Amino acid sequence: MPALRRFLTCLAILLGCALAPATAQAFDYEPGGLQFSADNFYVHENAGYATITISRTNATNDAWAYYSVTGMGHDCLGTPCTATAPGDGSGVNHTPADFISDGGKVELPAGVYSATFPVQIVDHHFSTINKTVLLGIFNSYNQGHDNRTHAVLTILDDDPTPARDPNNPLMLATAPAPGNPTDGARFFVDPDSKVAWAARQHPGLSVIANQPGASRYGTFTGADPAIAVNRYLIRADAQQPGTVPMLATYKIVDGHCGNWTPTAGDVADYHNFITSLAQGIGSHPAVMFLEADSLITIGCLSPQGIDVRMGELNFAIDTLNALCPHIVIYLDAGAADALSASHAAALLRQAGVAKIQGFFLNSTHFDWTSHEIAYGEEISKLTGGKHFVVNTGENGRGPLVPADRVRNGNEVLCNPAGRGLGPKPTTNTGYLNVDAFEWMMDPGESGGQCVPGAPPTGDYWAAYGLMLIHNADYSVDPTSDVSAWATTAATRASSARAHKAHKHKPVKKHKKRKKHKKHKKHARRQVVHQVIAHIA
Repeated sequence: MPALRRFLTCLAILLGCALAPATAQAFDYEPGGLQFSADNFYVHENAGYATITISRTNATNDAWAYYSVTGMGHDCLGTPCTATAPGDGSGVNHTPADFISDGGKVELPAGVYSATFPVQIVDHHFSTINKTVLLGIFNSYNQGHDNRTHAVLTILDDDPTPARDPNNPLMLATAPAPGNPTDGARFFVDPDSKVAWAARQHPGLSVIANQPGASRYGTFTGADPAIAVNRYLIRADAQQPGTVPMLATYKIVDGHCGNWTPTAGDVADYHNFITSLAQGIGSHPAVMFLEADSLITIGCLSPQGIDVRMGELNFAIDTLNALCPHIVIYLDAGAADALSASHAAALLRQAGVAKIQGFFLNSTHFDWTSHEIAYGEEISKLTGGKHFVVNTGENGRGPLVPADRVRNGNEVLCNPAGRGLGPKPTTNTGYLNVDAFEWMMDPGESGGQCVPGAPPTGDYWAAYGLMLIHNADYSVDPTSDVSAWATTAATRASSARAHKAHKHKPVKKHKKRKKHKKHKKHARRQVVHQVIAHIA
C-alpha cells in the first residue's frame, strides 16, 4: 500500500503538469518568487504534524507548485537524511516510517503571500536521536521560485522519559524479582534475522529462529551506529510490543595482537562509536552484552594497551548509563577454559563492573553450562556478588578439545563439528546469580571459512544450524557439580544426582591444569589467535 500510494502521488503530479492550463507558464528562478520560508523547520515527534510554509514577496498572480517530502537516501543540505520514509521499511528491515507525507501541491491565489502544507509525524514514544527530512518545491506555475527551493525538517525525538526505576529498569509490566532485572522479560524474537530467513527454506531451523537473540554492532555496522540501532529498536517495538531487545557489541577487539597498544585515533573512533550507539538507543529498554572477547584477548595487549582497554570499557559503561536510562548492561568475562576466575574478576573490577548489572560468559566459546555456572559463581564472589548470563547457544555437547591444547588452544572455536544447542533461553535458570541463559547470537552463524563448506564469517550456515538442532541437549549438563548454587531443593537434588551419575572426579581436573600450568600463557595466546582468526 505505501508503494501504491507513492505511485499514485507521483502520477497525480505528472498529470497535473501535463494538464496544466495552456495559459499557465512554468518558471525557474525569479526573485520574490516561491520559496520555503526558512532553511530549517522543527517539530516535536509527539506533535502529530509539522506545518511547512512556502512564501513569496511578489503576490501579483495566482501561482502554485508541487512539493516533495523525502527521507533516508537523500541529502539533507550537506548531511544524509536520517528519517525513514513511508515504504522504506520493506524487505528485511520492515522499519516503521518516521513520517507519512509523500508530497503534493500548494496553491497561492493572487494577493496571498504564503501558504502551508502538513507533514504527518509518527510518534515512536521514546527519546532518542533526531531525524531529518528533505523538503523540496518544484514545477512552479505562473511564477518562478526564489533561491530556497529545499529545506530540512528536523523531527525532535524528545518524548518525556520515565525515570529509571532501579528495581525495574526495563520497565517490565510486572516488576522483576529482586536482583534480576531481566526476570519475566519477554525478549524480542527477530522475524527478520538471518536464521529466520534461512528457516523459510529450511523449516527445521524454526527451533532456533523462534528463540530470541542479540543484534550485534561493531565496525561492520557502518558509519552511523545510531541510525542502525535505532531502526532495529523501533522495528522491535512495532513488531512485538512489550518485548525487550537484546543488543551486543563487538567493536573493541580489532584484530591486532602482539603487545599491541591502541592509538589515539583508535580510542577516538571507539568513543565515537559508543556515543553514537548510546544516542541511538536513548530511552528504549534493552539488554546490552558489552564487547564480547574484550577481556579474553587481553594477552594481545601491551601493559599500556591494557590500561587503554580498561579506559575504553569504563567510557562505554559510563556513556551507556548516562544516555540510556533503561538499559541493563553485562560485560564480557570470557569463559572458564580461557581465564582464571581471579584474573577475570580483577579485569572486570578495573573495567567498571561495579557500575552495571554484571557480566556474561561463553559468548564465543562452547564450554559446558555447568562449568560456566561454577566459574561465574567464583567470579561473582570476587566482584561483590555480581550476577551473570551464560551463552548456551552451541554448548549442548560441550567444547571440542583439540589433541594438542598447548599448540591449538583449549577448544576449537571455528565451526567445531558435532556440537549441539544447549539450554534454551530463560530468565528462570534455577541458579543463584545466573540471571539468564541466552542464545546471544543465532546458533549456526559461521565462524569463518575454516572447514569445508563453511560460508564467510557471520553468514548463516543452515547445515550447521540443523546439526546443532540434531545434537541438542537442553538440560544443564552434569560435568560440574553446581547444586550448591541451585535456588530450589528440587534443582539442588537434580544437579547433585546428575553430577554423581556422571562420576565426575575433580582431582583429574586439577592434575590437568597443573600439567599445563607452565604453558598457560602460550595456550591462552593460541585461544586469542583462534578468536581473532574467526572474526577477521
